[in-house]
Amino acid sequence: MNGAALFYGMNAGEDIYGKSIDIIDSLLKDNKHFNDSYSEAEKAVVKRVIHATSDISYAETIFFTNGSAEKSIRLIKEKIVKKESLKIVCDSEMTRAGISRNVNKNIILDLNCYINSAGMPPDAGTTKSAFSIKTAISEILPDIIIIGNAPTALTGAMELCGGLYKTINYKPSLIIGMPVGFVGAAESKAALYKNNFYKAIGNFGNFGGSSSAASAMNALLRESL
Repeated sequence: MNGAALFYGMNAGEDIYGKSIDIIDSLLKDNKHFNDSYSEAEKAVVKRVIHATSDISYAETIFFTNGSAEKSIRLIKEKIVKKESLKIVCDSEMTRAGISRNVNKNIILDLNCYINSAGMPPDAGTTKSAFSIKTAISEILPDIIIIGNAPTALTGAMELCGGLYKTINYKPSLIIGMPVGFVGAAESKAALYKNNFYKAIGNFGNFGGSSSAASAMNALLRESL
């Protein structure tokens, strides 16, 4: 047993997580936006993202549309009861790797990422990330789409899903959009926020990344226990 485990006990990870959340709660106790703007389920997501990133500013930049947190938790619980897998498509291996199968062992997670698949050169005028996410969505028709890196993947996913809804009546139950960067990240997330067609979780601005997006999903899994 390592030193941390000796200090915190056998369930060291849960002890550390609990202590971290206590610290986050203390930092947020006077944050008006956090306390007044989010439901309890949404607060759980925000705090998990802050825990994963050590960035308290997420308490004022994360957005939820169309009851996305509560409805996604309900979806996960329904999948558990029906013993159905939860199909997820991610835009990067880092995003997929950040989603924990141990948070809620009752759910069967079908995690997919096509970004490193062979024989997939991007079409002219698009990026590999956008091409890959579109391919994955078309083949899998996932319940949840998670974008943690590429703004073009988020934009491409929204465009494709809009078209698929018209042709085969498909749309994802949730899009988590938290791409990072100075080119297109803020704009793609603003477009997700304004697009009332989707249930979405995202954040405003240039910050984001795979750890942010994956931790939002982990929060939903934890709240579904």
